[in-house]
Amino acid sequence: MLDEFNFDILEDPEFKEDSVREEIIVPIIKELGYSSSGKNRIVRSRRLKHPFVSIGSGRLKVSIIPDYLFIVGKKPFLILDAKSPTENINKTKHCEQAYSYAIHPEIRAKYYALCNGKEFLLYYISKFEPLLYFKIKDIDEHLPTLKKLLHPEILATPEVIDYKPDCGMYLLKLGKKPGFLFILHMIHTNIMTMISNNKYTTSTVINFEDQEFLATFDFDHSAFQQLLNILPESQTAKIRTALEQQPFQIHTETEEFLFGIVSKLGNVMHENNEEQYVPFIVKEFIPYLTKC
Repeated sequence: MLDEFNFDILEDPEFKEDSVREEIIVPIIKELGYSSSGKNRIVRSRRLKHPFVSIGSGRLKVSIIPDYLFIVGKKPFLILDAKSPTENINKTKHCEQAYSYAIHPEIRAKYYALCNGKEFLLYYISKFEPLLYFKIKDIDEHLPTLKKLLHPEILATPEVIDYKPDCGMYLLKLGKKPGFLFILHMIHTNIMTMISNNKYTTSTVINFEDQEFLATFDFDHSAFQQLLNILPESQTAKIRTALEQQPFQIHTETEEFLFGIVSKLGNVMHENNEEQYVPFIVKEFIPYLTKC
């Protein structure tokens, strides 16, 4: 693939983004099995009706309009943005903007990629590091892996596709740093776990502009006592009893624990089979804010 392409031309200042699209990305698209029509198709430069994503109580403008949106059936699956050979696509604002477009409620693609003619980067929205990185001149070596990940007939498992993205990872990918203050006034959860003698955790699903994220909150024993003082006595007794004996967890089916939280974005990344996630560190539990 690209056997006849002269890679020396990438150093020519007149070889720009449009040339990257036509000379390099178009052949990749065809090789992956996508076209401009049919069941597995590409849409060029789809604009957002509401180009913003939420960051806590603030909003971030999505300034990117990716060159290609890959559709499998009727579902967006991947966005791919072309850049000129002079632009750095690795861990830059380009990555943050591509991610913000991919997770936008109007798109909700699970993969996003960038290519500047020299390099190709592919990300999964729930992983911080790229799934795949290679030099374009080495594409033949990496093409089988690229097809395995992105060919329309070889999709990710439904469990991964339906997995709610992590809120901490969401903020990191949008450029927020560990220590970023994150406040929620209305948390509903039905699960709480004691990890060790001085470490507890809880998690909940939160919503930003109709997009659901899973947020994990870690806290110490002092904060745990503060939380118990906020909750109703009937619940604190159940929580104490459950967390003092195996499996050191309470998970209710019909009852919810309601509270607010002041936290900061943590600096430790955890990983399981489906995703990477970054817990928030609780600074203070606050009473649940009842809607007016």
